[in-house]
Amino acid sequence: MQYRILKDTDLQLSNICLGTASFGEKLSKEESFEILDEYVRRGGNFIDTANIYCRWIPGLANCSEKILGEWLRSRGAYKDVVIATKGGHYLFDTPDRIPRVNETEIRKDLEESLLTMGLDVIDFYWLHRDDETKSAEEIMDILERLRREGKIRYYGLSNYRTERLEKAETYMRSKGLPGPYAVSNQWSMASVNPGKNTNPDPTLVELTEEEYRWHCAAQIPSVPFSSTAMGFFEKLNKACVEVKDGRIISGGNIENIALSLREAYLNEENLRKYEFLLNLKEETGYSLQTLSAAYLISSLFQVFPVTGARNTEQLEDIVRAGEIYIEPERFRLNGYDSGKRSENIIR
Repeated sequence: MQYRILKDTDLQLSNICLGTASFGEKLSKEESFEILDEYVRRGGNFIDTANIYCRWIPGLANCSEKILGEWLRSRGAYKDVVIATKGGHYLFDTPDRIPRVNETEIRKDLEESLLTMGLDVIDFYWLHRDDETKSAEEIMDILERLRREGKIRYYGLSNYRTERLEKAETYMRSKGLPGPYAVSNQWSMASVNPGKNTNPDPTLVELTEEEYRWHCAAQIPSVPFSSTAMGFFEKLNKACVEVKDGRIISGGNIENIALSLREAYLNEENLRKYEFLLNLKEETGYSLQTLSAAYLISSLFQVFPVTGARNTEQLEDIVRAGEIYIEPERFRLNGYDSGKRSENIIR
């Protein structure tokens, strides 16, 4: 695994961040432990969770954090990994997705996360949602207070629109401080068909061209979720779908791919990307899953893709993306410009 120092911090992070949203819901504790063990064995050290994960299922509470906390204790792994968690998400049992981005609710989530995982401080803390009735200045002041109190080390914003990110960054710069230290919005090599996201939650924010340009200018890192589009390109390949010039010439077993995934990602642009990745796979021997994550890592600014795995076989493809180097020019020359790879690579 390759590592980089997250900009403006002392956090040395593996190129691939392990997502844990499925822990406790789709994966048992034993299966989750197996994935965590293998991820760390392969050199991964950046783990992402959230206080809200599993709360969409009555009775499970914050089971992703609970499983992660049990693993940290049983393995004595506190010094081996960097933990990122999130708070401030709306509650699923309240109507109209009432925002909880206020100091009382954020502190409540944070204290529960600390207790659940057996931590004295959170390495990286995300606000999971925005509340656009509040100023960016007020929100950043809350996070900065928590940092100065020693509750969190660094912080970022998840599911915030570019305009809000600009205001937050401008405010912190006016105070002579860095921040936000990173942004976590939805982003992958595959473009989402408008209104067809696999998760219909309207409070989710997809990375736009405007946000991409802001990242390039501000050099604020991205830690994108859904970073491999749920394995869309790899699933096309396993379904033996054949394409030419952005059109399907043989559907193979495309019906085996979930309808929601096809509705979200099946379009001419993505089929051209699929064709490009197939050619790159022939040259490199790497899977499409690996290459699509490597695409993000080759960006003009630091990118640490977040992606989960159902088993160690899936994990293998993900981890390999953090171990290889694909020249950024390979993507640019084919029209899929993720930019120049960021510096501070630790091999």
